[in-house]
Amino acid sequence: MEKQIERQEIYNGKVIHVVKDEVELDDGTRTLREVVIHNGGVCIALRNGEYYYMVTQYRYALGKDMLEFPAGKIEKGEDPDEAILREVVEETGYEAANIRKLGSIIPTCGYCTERIHLYFAETGRKLGQHFDPDERLDLKKYTFQEIKEMIRSGEIDDSKTIALMYRLEMEGIDG
Repeated sequence: MEKQIERQEIYNGKVIHVVKDEVELDDGTRTLREVVIHNGGVCIALRNGEYYYMVTQYRYALGKDMLEFPAGKIEKGEDPDEAILREVVEETGYEAANIRKLGSIIPTCGYCTERIHLYFAETGRKLGQHFDPDERLDLKKYTFQEIKEMIRSGEIDDSKTIALMYRLEMEGIDG
């Protein structure tokens, strides 16, 4: 166990909060820990018949388009089960029916508090997409096998998408 001695606020933004902590280890050694505090996110495998909806979105930090399952940030104080209902409509235009939670993942445990909650659902009523003002994405449909092959080939390298596909397989959910 590490004991926090002092915390320095580095940055507090819209998506992340960064701190630098001085900590004491169990043997008395003191060291620094840089931590990114994040509210977390949600990700959904939304199935319509034999197809799953995915989005292509430009990810500035990586400088490239990423093919992913629909996902989004949890707002401060928001319950993940409420966040997924909001995000699935925003990104796909569909309500989620027969929604099922498939656990969560911690994508970067070495320096970040983010936890991503994973879901599966069938498409419900079509309501129409409504993106955030700074959001640009394209909705696409793929079969379960096509997604698996794109992961195998490296075309899909998004960790939450890969983890959610694994969870779908573990649960016996496929196309």
